[in-house]
Amino acid sequence: MDSQFSRFEERLRRVAERNPGMPIENVTLTRMFFYVYKALEDSANHFLASYGLNNTHYIALMLIYGSEGNMVNPCKLSESLLSSRANITRLMDELVENGWVERQGSTADRRRVELSLTSAGMALIEKILPRNWERIDHLWAGFSAEEIELTEKLLRKLLSRIGETDGDGHAC
Repeated sequence: MDSQFSRFEERLRRVAERNPGMPIENVTLTRMFFYVYKALEDSANHFLASYGLNNTHYIALMLIYGSEGNMVNPCKLSESLLSSRANITRLMDELVENGWVERQGSTADRRRVELSLTSAGMALIEKILPRNWERIDHLWAGFSAEEIELTEKLLRKLLSRIGETDGDGHAC
């Protein structure tokens, strides 16, 4: 993946040569996030494949597991996963079909559905958690506590800046 990014950087430098006002460092960092995300996603999917999951399945199960009473409304799940309701419906169909999640009517509102983990879903998540923590710890093992803290601070700052801009990238 690193060599792929290097090839991208070469092309980016050529673009910058033809466009002197280009903020090449910022463009490079921004694009690097996509490469890092893709590498993280691929790594997670590779790890989770042996459990019959992909990263989206895992995150959905984790969000349900982390919800009060191990139940969540599909709308809240959609917001947390940054995914459309149609995608959440398809995702939940897959998780229900595999026996990890069940749908049930809400006790507060008959029109609403709640998603909860089945005993099989609970067992699966609790089996994966420690192994996934080891995998994630290994990824960050080369970083000091200060670097991890700084990375988190900088990513939160960037995330808040993204939220302050409109779709064109300009401040609202």
